Amino acid sequence: MKSRKRAFIVAAALILSLVLNGYFISTLKKNNQESIDTDFIAAIGRISGTIDSVTNSNYEGYIFAIEHASQAYALSKYTSYKNHSIITGVTAEFIHLFRNLYANKKPLINKEEIREVFTSISANPDNIALYDQAMELLNQSLGS
Repeated sequence: MKSRKRAFIVAAALILSLVLNGYFISTLKKNNQESIDTDFIAAIGRISGTIDSVTNSNYEGYIFAIEHASQAYALSKYTSYKNHSIITGVTAEFIHLFRNLYANKKPLINKEEIREVFTSISANPDNIALYDQAMELLNQSLGS
């Protein structure tokens, strides 16, 4: 009788341990996902901040934009957004566009509008139309 009681207590303790471990792992995963999404939004938002530092004579702001776009690209693969595969491709394109703008010493046309679009993307990262708008504006500057 004592061995059955002891086996029952051990089994109950093991089951409780498994349930608690599962709960803690799922909580950790959720917190990690939220952190990735938050870091992605911050990286996109920082791009809009670097836009202000680009002037007709100073193109160093592009280097910071490349850095933040690279961070956004790295994080985009792991975001929880429904369009994350499209977002990954677009953020890679941002790196390319900023690099070409810097290499060709091109000023930003519609700088305020570009800054606003990147601010909007950071507020609504699932809106693919905003990414397209940002790419179009950057391409206009590159073509000038």
